[in-house]
Amino acid sequence: MSSTDAHPVIEAHRGDSANAPENTLAAFQRAFDLGVRWTELDIHPAKDGALMVIHDDTLDRTTNGAGAVSDFTAEELRRLDAGSWFDPEFAGERIPLLEEVFELAASRDTRVNVEIKAFAQGFDVAERLVKLLRAFGREKDCLVSSFEVEPLLEVRALAPEITLACIGRGLEILPVARRLGIPWIHAERNTVDTTLVAEAHESGLRVNAWVIDDPAELPRWRGLGVDKICTNRPAELLPAARGEG
Repeated sequence: MSSTDAHPVIEAHRGDSANAPENTLAAFQRAFDLGVRWTELDIHPAKDGALMVIHDDTLDRTTNGAGAVSDFTAEELRRLDAGSWFDPEFAGERIPLLEEVFELAASRDTRVNVEIKAFAQGFDVAERLVKLLRAFGREKDCLVSSFEVEPLLEVRALAPEITLACIGRGLEILPVARRLGIPWIHAERNTVDTTLVAEAHESGLRVNAWVIDDPAELPRWRGLGVDKICTNRPAELLPAARGEG
């Protein structure tokens, strides 16, 4: 680890989501420009199976549309405004296709944590995701995470080289990850303590804690030994983790 590396590793939650509308190209571009090593995003399938980068399974909160993401084609979803809800400055931002984020990240030393949201049956999400990761040559340097085990196992069956992560409450997901040989646990912050981190590390697993936004908390998380923290405020956490300022 060089002197410019952050410790723990800082992961941008839905991009630089404190300063741009979450899960948009504007948010990811800002995160990449900060030099983050990891960014997290969420995917849901459109009606035609395209993988859309959006957190909710409905459009109401983060776009000027309404209804379920899966009720609309990618073309229809791309007509929506996904930026104005955050600030008029971002009017016209669209719901990205997953491949657009990979294209944006292609020239950057940034890895992507793709979270599969509530598993959508009948959309071949795992197969489509694996194809995209391989098409962009990112199957060995990105990560797939989920609260649900089923999509993780589907990804593993298709591409055992892809790194996986269980998301949830620490003591609930640790035994699952151990049993299935999943190398990362992404644990809700209130469920992470020294015992959890020690037990995970003893089992060869790594720990990502979410969501931490206050730079003043960084010494605590460093002391706990977490490997990564996920934040909405990478512009503040990243310099603190690097020991700058």
